[in-house]
Amino acid sequence: MLKIIIEKHINNYRKSYILLSIIFVFGIALGVLIINKSCEIDYIQKYFFCYIKNFEYWNITDIIFKEVLNKSKFILFLMILACTVILEKIIYIGVFYKGFSIGYSISAILRTYGIRKGILFAITTLGIPNVIFILCILFFANYCIIFCKFMKNNGVDIKRCYFKLFLVFLIIMIISAISNGFLSIFSYKILKKIQIFY
Repeated sequence: MLKIIIEKHINNYRKSYILLSIIFVFGIALGVLIINKSCEIDYIQKYFFCYIKNFEYWNITDIIFKEVLNKSKFILFLMILACTVILEKIIYIGVFYKGFSIGYSISAILRTYGIRKGILFAITTLGIPNVIFILCILFFANYCIIFCKFMKNNGVDIKRCYFKLFLVFLIIMIISAISNGFLSIFSYKILKKIQIFY
């Protein structure tokens, strides 16, 4: 039943999902290009070297808390934009920015550690913790856009619409928090094993 509902939803809003995915990927590509032209690469490299050097002293609870908090802030940001209704276009900018920040980080890692070590490090620190989160923000961003468009129609039940938005927001927050918690632990354990290579 749930599978049918999800498939129907994706088919109905396929174009919107494709557009958001393109914007997200374009953000990643631009992030990669900018770091290649950036004069701050020395500072970024020092940051990643310090990250690995001091990694063994990090507290896993603190890592999980920071990961969940940072990602929850972005979902809350999308929620606030949707509630205003008129700021629908900024949702696209938010998705682009998230892609840009990931692309910027990946490129910085590759420039710091080279292709081989960089890809392994990027997958461990960015790929694994963000895989569910990216799906969550693409889904929720699309829902927020649909919500904004729907609210502009006359005769809608405003209270019911906002209740549904808040319910979806809570579900996404819970999924994101739980998945980020588990994936951050998994990422932490892998990084601990490969730390000797850096």
